[in-house]
Amino acid sequence: MGLGRSDQLATKDIAALIAWIDTYCHDHGRDDRVPADPVDAPITTTRLRRTLAWFIARRPRGLVAAAIQYGHVSVRMTLGYSGNYASGFPDDLAFEEWLARLETMAEAHHRLADGEHVSGPAADTYRTRVNAATRFAGRTLRTNREAATLLANPDLQIFTGKGMTCVLDPARAACRVATDERGTRRTPDIDDCRPSCANIARTDRDIYVLRQQAARLRALVNDPAAPPVRHDRERHELARLEHLIARHHPGRRR
Repeated sequence: MGLGRSDQLATKDIAALIAWIDTYCHDHGRDDRVPADPVDAPITTTRLRRTLAWFIARRPRGLVAAAIQYGHVSVRMTLGYSGNYASGFPDDLAFEEWLARLETMAEAHHRLADGEHVSGPAADTYRTRVNAATRFAGRTLRTNREAATLLANPDLQIFTGKGMTCVLDPARAACRVATDERGTRRTPDIDDCRPSCANIARTDRDIYVLRQQAARLRALVNDPAAPPVRHDRERHELARLEHLIARHHPGRRR
């Protein structure tokens, strides 16, 4: 009892950590020191919490990574003392997720306007949602909780995966759809994406990733020393990727 760090002591600890990192980088000739603070003010626990929320919202499976880094037994603990929202961190996280989602939708809208092609069973829904999301631009949020509510809007349910884009409709999802801590919205399990899912759309960016995967598979398929089982498996996957690439631009030579 009585051993917890106060806000003032935690702020001093953060400053000491930054000083140690900068000294270590200087002594070892490293250039990855902590950047200068543009605000030029003490980095308090509140500012550190907002920074953590920023990185979680903009990294794949960021919440899970944060739970592992801080040694939490579940993501509920990371969200705020085993699910207690009094810490305020879930609200910060929701606001950063809202900003990240708007940035993603704005970039998608610019790419569509520049002629990006979209294929897949959810291509039409993707275009509709991206164009509809422009109405959120300039939206004023009075509280972070409003951001959490807006994140549940169907027009914003677009998630980027590896070589695919999920235009989520929970009723048609083939993956394990998870519910957030508040139960206000549902998110897809991108790592459990099924090729036959009706929610899949593929943009030119996704096809670029598939081309890279196909190039790696060709090297494995052409390896005469590869075991027969692996050779057959990789050849089947290569045929599937080439089919998707060819259907993305019908009639266009690869």
